[in-house]
Amino acid sequence: MSPLTISIIAIVMFLAFLFLNMRIGIALLLSGFLGFVLLRGFTPALSMLVSSSWEQVASFSLAVIPMFILMGYFATYSGITKDLFTACYRWFGAARGGLGYVTIITSALVNMFCGSATATTATIGTVCYPEMIRYNYKPLPSSAIIASSSAYGLLIPPSIGFILYCTMANLSIGKMFAAGIVPAIIIVVLACVTVAIMAKRDPESMPAGEKFTLKEKLSSLKGVIAFAVLVIFMLGGIFTGFFSPSEGGAIGAAGSFILMLVRRKATPAIIWKCLKDTAKTTGMIFILMVGASNFGKMLAFTRMPHLLASSLASWEAGFMVIWVIIFVYIILGMAIDTLPLITILTPIFIPLINVMGWDPMWFGNIMVMCMLLGLISPPDGIPCYIMSNISGQPLMKVFGACIPFFIMLVIVLVAMVFIPSLSTWLPAFIGA
Repeated sequence: MSPLTISIIAIVMFLAFLFLNMRIGIALLLSGFLGFVLLRGFTPALSMLVSSSWEQVASFSLAVIPMFILMGYFATYSGITKDLFTACYRWFGAARGGLGYVTIITSALVNMFCGSATATTATIGTVCYPEMIRYNYKPLPSSAIIASSSAYGLLIPPSIGFILYCTMANLSIGKMFAAGIVPAIIIVVLACVTVAIMAKRDPESMPAGEKFTLKEKLSSLKGVIAFAVLVIFMLGGIFTGFFSPSEGGAIGAAGSFILMLVRRKATPAIIWKCLKDTAKTTGMIFILMVGASNFGKMLAFTRMPHLLASSLASWEAGFMVIWVIIFVYIILGMAIDTLPLITILTPIFIPLINVMGWDPMWFGNIMVMCMLLGLISPPDGIPCYIMSNISGQPLMKVFGACIPFFIMLVIVLVAMVFIPSLSTWLPAFIGA
């Protein structure tokens, strides 16, 4: 068999393993290994599996992943999420649609250190949705706001998605963090504008909330200001190069643990749960990385990514290539969560990025935008499924309620494609 045929067989095996409900990381690892067996034989394939797996994980720079995850769990179990919602509600909840703004901002902040749209939807859904219903918000727009905002934090540092992308593509994490800030601000602002338009069209769906005095607003900041200072200090140090991303992650984890101690939440049971959840999440990510690395190396031996890149780069309408990639990410994003999708497609598309001469920071933001669209699209937009279960609303009605946010994201995506400086300006300005 020709190497190209073997690469196609390996891809079909991977899809078959997914259909059989195998874990994505294991499916990547096994299909890559079997593909290499067809290429070189069992012993060379086993040797490649061992060496490439060790090379993928035996790097000090990867310490940033468990550190940021641990920081997120410490922050979550210390009650920061609830305090974020309370503070945002006191500042923005009085306006019509104000709880929508609060939910969008809280969701974005939580997803900064969560990394999974699925986990964020479940967390925000259980925290924010009951409050929205209590203040007479209608179930469908409430569900749509939570589902659509569940992954905005992928663009906000310290994004686990960006860390994974940079690790797979051998890029600067600090630069990628900086590249995501401007698009993230644009999306959060436009999401709030979308809520305002929805509230104006149907005032009864999002009534005005309580009003609070300035003293009450300022007092609500006590619960989150220390965490905000910690995040600003950590990211500032990474952007300026004062310390590495791994050191920044360690500072963030230590600071979050101190906050948990101060807030008297650091019981042995909670500390153990944070450590256990961090180990489970880190293990999942590392298995994905090892599987994607082996699968990607197998494809590299078949020269499939190179042939794909050369073929697409030779198109007369070369700019249409990015739209083909966008289509692939959106379709796959409907069925696969963000972190696994990054590990699967990054090794395939990085050669194409190099051939086309695209800025990898710009491409990273485009990639995330596509996944945001996939997450709120039928048939398998996972956040919509979760909110349908939480709210008890029909699934297709939840998808329908997300249409205004889908249109907003499409507008931002098109703007980012045609205006690369939205992604590249800030890293160049601060010299990240």
